[in-house]
Amino acid sequence: MESKGKRTLGIVSEHVSAILKEYRNQAVVLAVGLAILTILSCLPYTPQGPFDARDYTRVAGMRVEQHQWVELIEPLAAPFQIVAGAPDFRVAGGSTLIWLLLGAGALGMFAGFRSQSKRTILGIVLKGIWWAFVAASTFMLVIFLFVAARIPGWRLVVDNPDLIVADLHSHTVKSYDGLVSMQTNLKWHASCGYSLVGLTEHNQLFSHETEMPAGSSLDLLPAVISGLEVHSGPRAMVLGLCRDPGIQLTEPATDKEQDPTSWFSRQIHEDGAGAVIVVTQNDLKTDDIAQLADGGVDGFEIVNCGHPNLRSDLRQEVLSTCRSRGLVLVASTDWHGWGGMTRTWTVIRAPGASALSRTQRANLAIRKLRGRNPVDVIPVVAGYMGEPSMMRAIFSPVAETLRYAQELSPLRVMSWWFWVAAVFVLWALLRRTGAHPGRVLLALLIGGTGLGLIVSGVSLIGQGAGGAASYSVHIGLMTLSAGAAALLASLIEGLLIVRKRRYQKLVSPSLASSVPL
Repeated sequence: MESKGKRTLGIVSEHVSAILKEYRNQAVVLAVGLAILTILSCLPYTPQGPFDARDYTRVAGMRVEQHQWVELIEPLAAPFQIVAGAPDFRVAGGSTLIWLLLGAGALGMFAGFRSQSKRTILGIVLKGIWWAFVAASTFMLVIFLFVAARIPGWRLVVDNPDLIVADLHSHTVKSYDGLVSMQTNLKWHASCGYSLVGLTEHNQLFSHETEMPAGSSLDLLPAVISGLEVHSGPRAMVLGLCRDPGIQLTEPATDKEQDPTSWFSRQIHEDGAGAVIVVTQNDLKTDDIAQLADGGVDGFEIVNCGHPNLRSDLRQEVLSTCRSRGLVLVASTDWHGWGGMTRTWTVIRAPGASALSRTQRANLAIRKLRGRNPVDVIPVVAGYMGEPSMMRAIFSPVAETLRYAQELSPLRVMSWWFWVAAVFVLWALLRRTGAHPGRVLLALLIGGTGLGLIVSGVSLIGQGAGGAASYSVHIGLMTLSAGAAALLASLIEGLLIVRKRRYQKLVSPSLASSVPL
């Protein structure tokens, strides 16, 4: 048995040595790229937090980690993490897509120009367009997979068990635009390091049970604050977080001079013994901040993971108002079920919290919010969030890739080395056997992504089954359709590859062993 293992190892080593010798130049290029990635990850400065979102100073006693199982597929997750970790993921995603279209189109036109077939300007342009379409479609499919599959990314780990890690703004299928059930919501929050979750449905008051049966699966998940999110004016939205989920809000008076924020705050404070937080979005004007503060709110969101592009003037006005009025600042996810990469946490200092029950922890957190002590309530972020500079927005693929490389842990770097080496060996073996390695690997990637989207679509449909969550079912059907289309395209491409391979063998065996990249 031992001699057989040695022979197998010898054969593998011989094949690897032959591949490295035959494709020395390609191996050197990949090794240099991985070496640069490794060097960047070892630099003493890292843009990875945790940071205090008020002034972006590093917060002691806690750290941001990546889920270990995600590290196993690090290269596949990289496009999503590069975009999701940007100051504004929408700007970074758009910029990356534009550069990808331009780069792939240029490479396609260059490949068309170099082809041995008859060259025409129209043929060269069409090949460039096709390459750009394939590259952009594959990029968007991978991003869509990580968004629909809710694959968790960063999690906050605190050293002090008496720190409450809260997300005070999230949704379930009970909101008209929510995608996940309460249990899925809490499981995802637990995977990201939260110990307390505010379930704030749109215009629905306290529709969740805060008391969980002892020993139930939900009892092991984060504590829950029942709440709601409502409009308190033409531009403002506020969160009501309540200790008493059984209260009933009365209708506001018809007096046009009555401020809706003041009415809502009074109802939540007096009847629900709760707290009120303003959802800070770019729809607000700087003059609105003082008026909202006059309405009796307890604090403002300084960062919102769903709406990260807070204007700098609005941010400064919120910081100044909260500092002068003695209001707290929080960092929220506004999670509806899209994606799994959160970058925001609200850490509440609460001595003795680890010994409290779920309900007691939730009530203590609300008292801390009502106490309005900025020392006790810390908005924490994984990295800078807000408006990127013009240069960073334009060159997002470069800037965000450099940031991503500096955030890599040793295990994530090792994952890169392993997968690049594995794919390179597979590429070389396919090429040596006469297959078209580029097309084969692309078909495998699209097919695997399609399968993942099908599974995610079925999961989303299941989230809305048995209720009125038509939005979740609708998005699930769209995801399922996209996955089926990707899988079908992969199968068709595979059949075309096999057919072309057989044709080459039939026409010219020597031609079949010489294929392009």
